[in-house]
Amino acid sequence: MKAVTCVMLIVALVSTCAFSYAQSIELNQTIKGIVIDADSKKALSSATVSIAGTSRVTVADSMGNFRFANVPIGRQTILVSLLGYENNTVAEVLVTSGKEIFLTIPLREKVTSLSEVKLVGRKSRLKASNEFASTSSRGFSVEETKRYAATAFDPARMAQNFAGVSNNGDGDNSIVVRGNSPQGVLWRLEGIEIPSPNHFGGLGGSGGSISMLSSSMLGNSDFYTGAFPAEFGNALSGAFDLKFRDGNKDKREHSFMIGGLGLELATEGPFKKGGSASYLVNYRYSTLTLMKSFLDLDGIIPDYQDLSFKFNFPTKKAGTFSVFGIGGLNKATKDPDKDSTKWDDDHPNFVLNNKGKLGVLGITHQVFLSKNSYLKTILSASINQYDERVDTLDPNLSYSKVKTFRSNFEDDAYRLSVLYNNKINSRHTLRTGFIVSRLGFNYDNSILDESDDQWKTLLHNKGNTVFYQAYAQWKFRISNKLTTNAGLHASSLALNNTNSLEPRVSVSFQPDKTQSVVFSAGMHSKPQHLSTYFYEKKVAGQPLTTPNKNLDLSRALHIVLAYDKTVGSGIKFKTEAYYQHLYKIPVEKDVNGFFSSINAADVYSLYEVDSALVSSGKGENYGIDISVEKSFTKNYYFLVAGSVFNSKYTTYAGKEYSTKFNRNYQVNIVGGKEWKTGKNRNRIIGLNGKLLASGALRDSPIDLAASQQQGKAVYVPGKYYSVKSDPYYRLDIGISYKINRKHATHTASFDIQNVTNHQNIYGSWYDNDKGKIKKEYQMGLFPIFNYRIEF
Repeated sequence: MKAVTCVMLIVALVSTCAFSYAQSIELNQTIKGIVIDADSKKALSSATVSIAGTSRVTVADSMGNFRFANVPIGRQTILVSLLGYENNTVAEVLVTSGKEIFLTIPLREKVTSLSEVKLVGRKSRLKASNEFASTSSRGFSVEETKRYAATAFDPARMAQNFAGVSNNGDGDNSIVVRGNSPQGVLWRLEGIEIPSPNHFGGLGGSGGSISMLSSSMLGNSDFYTGAFPAEFGNALSGAFDLKFRDGNKDKREHSFMIGGLGLELATEGPFKKGGSASYLVNYRYSTLTLMKSFLDLDGIIPDYQDLSFKFNFPTKKAGTFSVFGIGGLNKATKDPDKDSTKWDDDHPNFVLNNKGKLGVLGITHQVFLSKNSYLKTILSASINQYDERVDTLDPNLSYSKVKTFRSNFEDDAYRLSVLYNNKINSRHTLRTGFIVSRLGFNYDNSILDESDDQWKTLLHNKGNTVFYQAYAQWKFRISNKLTTNAGLHASSLALNNTNSLEPRVSVSFQPDKTQSVVFSAGMHSKPQHLSTYFYEKKVAGQPLTTPNKNLDLSRALHIVLAYDKTVGSGIKFKTEAYYQHLYKIPVEKDVNGFFSSINAADVYSLYEVDSALVSSGKGENYGIDISVEKSFTKNYYFLVAGSVFNSKYTTYAGKEYSTKFNRNYQVNIVGGKEWKTGKNRNRIIGLNGKLLASGALRDSPIDLAASQQQGKAVYVPGKYYSVKSDPYYRLDIGISYKINRKHATHTASFDIQNVTNHQNIYGSWYDNDKGKIKKEYQMGLFPIFNYRIEF
C-alpha cells in the first residue's frame, strides 16, 4: 500500500498543476485521413468527406487524402460518399487539443453501380477491418482499450468484455474463448505471428501479468473468437490481429504518462519536414522499480520495461516500406526471511529469481502491382527467453539454499510471409499467400521430485525445425445482399512431418442495412509448443526417450450461425450459436489418467504427467453468445454480453469430463458516460463501470488421505474437474478527468478492479509441508492510477 500511496501523491501533484489553469480561448484541432477501397486497399480519389452537423465539406485528392483544419474539440462524426460505393460513417471521433486525428476510411464498392444517393448508412465500427471476416470477429479501437474500466490499456483485458470470452484468473490477461484453453490463441502484429506480447507470461501460454503493448502505438485492430478466415493458421480458439498506427507525417507530437503500471514516453513525427516518412516510438519503465529504492516494499517486486516502434517509408513508385518492433525485459525476485516462524502462505519459503526477455523485429513492404492488386511481404525475427530459478531455505542447515527448480527456455523464430490480394471486380476478390517459419529452440529444465527427493531432468534439447503454411481465399459477392467466402489453409510441421488441410467457408445474407445472417464453418489446427515434443522420460534400465516426439497437430472444427440487427440510434443486437469439435488432442497414455492439453493454460502442467502423451483426446464446446451494444454516441455507451455454454473433453480411456474452463455461463455489463464541463466546454469527466458474473473455473477434488500417504496431490478418481466453487463476480469502476488546453491534453484516471474486494476462489492445492488442502484466491481490490499528457 505504500507504493500505491506514493503513486497517488505523484499523480495528484502533477494533475493539480496541470488542471489549475483554465483556458478561455476556443480550442481546435486537425482531422485528416485517407479514403481507400475496402477490398483492394487502393486510395480512392474524389470521395466527398464532410463533418456531420456542419457545413464543412471537402473532396479527397488524387491520393485519397482529405484534411479539415480548425475543427472544434469534442466528438465529431465524419461522413464519406463516392459514386458507385456504399457510404461510410465514422461516428463520434474524439477530437482533443493535444493530438491530430488521422482516419483510414474504407469504402465497399457496390455490386451494381447506381446513381448517387444520400448520405445514409454506415459501416459498423464493431466490424472487423479484414473484409474476409464474416462472423465471430470484432474490430476495436485504441479508445476502447483506454475507456473500458480496469482494462489497463490492455487489448487482452479489453477482449474479456466480449461475448464468449472469459479470463483465466485475475492475475494475468490470458483469455478463455468459448471454453478453450488459452494456449489456442494466436497473436499477430502487422500481419505476422508474434510471441505472446506480455510480461511474466507462462511458457506456451498466450497471456501474462502486464501487456507490452501501449495504447499509444495501436491502430484499429481485430479480434476473433472462431471460424477464422483462411489466412489465419496456428490457432484453435481465438486470434488478435493487431496493427501499429503510422506516426504523424506532418507534425511532431509527444505524450507522457505516469501511473501504477509504469512511466511511459511516446513520440512521433516526420523524419524530415515536408517528407512522407514518419516514426512512432514508445518506451515504458516499471513505476515500482523506480520507487523500490525509496520504499520498503514487501513481496515479489515486478521489474519490467518495454519498447515499441514503427518507422514508415512511403515511396512514389516502389510501394511502402515499414520497420516495426517490440522489446521487453522483465524480472521478479524474492528472498524470504531467514526465520521459519515467519513463513506462511503469504510469505512462503522460496527464493525466486525469474527473468524474461522478448524481442520482435519486422520489415514489411507493400506495393500495388496494378490498380486493384497488391503484394505484401513481411520478414520478421523474434526471440522469447525465460529463465527461472527457485530454491528453498533449509532451517536445519543454517538457512542455506536447496535447489528446487531450474528452468531455461529460449524460442526464436524467423518468418517470411507473402500475401497477394487481387480485387478482380466488384464481385470477386482473391487473396492467397504463404508463411514459412524457421523455429529454433534451446531447453534445459530440471525439478526436485518431492516424492523421492531426486533431481529430475524434464527437458534438455537444442535444435530447430520449420513450420509451413499456405492459404487461398475467395470472396464472391453474388449481390449487394448475398456474399460467400471460401478458402483453404494448409499447415505442415517438418519436425515430425505432420500435416493438415483445412477448408473454410461462410455465407452472409444481408436483407437490408440493419440486419444480417451468417453461417460459417471451418477446420483449424495448431502444433504443440515445441518443448512438449522433447519432454524426456527415463525408466530404470532403459535408454532415455522423448515419447511425445510424434504428437500430431491439434485440430478443431468450428461451426457458427450468427444473426445481428441494428435498432434505434446505433444499438446493435448480435447472437451467435456455435459448435466446436476438437480432436487429435494430446492426452496422457494411461487408462486411469485425466491429463489433456485442453485443460492447460501453458506447458507447465505437463510436468505433473508421468505417462507419455498421445494424440487421441477429444473435446467439444457448444453454446450461444448474445450481446447488445451501443457504440459511443450522445456521450454514453454500453455493452451487455452473455454466454451460455458447455465444454467437455475425453481422456485416453474414452471417459468424458468437464474441462477446467467450463464455467457454463458468463454475463458482462459494461457502460460509461461523459460530461462536458468548463467555461468553454473543454473539460470532460468520464465514468465507466463493469459488472462481471460467471460460473467458477472448475477444480478436481483432492484425496487428502492418499495425498498425505504419497507426499503429493492425489485426485479422487473419476471426479476430475467436477468441483465448482461459488460463482465468480467482480465489479470494476473507472473515473477520468480530461482537460484540453492550447496544444496539450491532460488526462487523470483512477480505476479500481474488484471494488467490493470479493474473494473469488481460483482453485485448491495440496500443501505437503502442512499435510493440508488449501484454497487459492484471486486478486482482491486493485487500484490503478494514471496521469497522461499529450502535446
